[in-house]
Amino acid sequence: MGSFNCVSPEELSFIANIIAIELSAGKNADELNVLGNFIVAIGGLMLAIAAQKQNLESLSKDDDNKKRGSSN
Repeated sequence: MGSFNCVSPEELSFIANIIAIELSAGKNADELNVLGNFIVAIGGLMLAIAAQKQNLESLSKDDDNKKRGSSN
């Protein structure tokens, strides 16, 4: 997602704030709780996916380094 690579932390925070305000408009507390928890669940799953991708990439790099070391 290259579009986030050129956004400052402050701009990203501002964008998140605007999105939260817009998504909250016209919703009661129960609806906001459901929506907020749903978004948090999505974020948690995305973090788990990212962590496993990093883990697999690290294992792959370790295997490549071991193969290079044993062939020399």
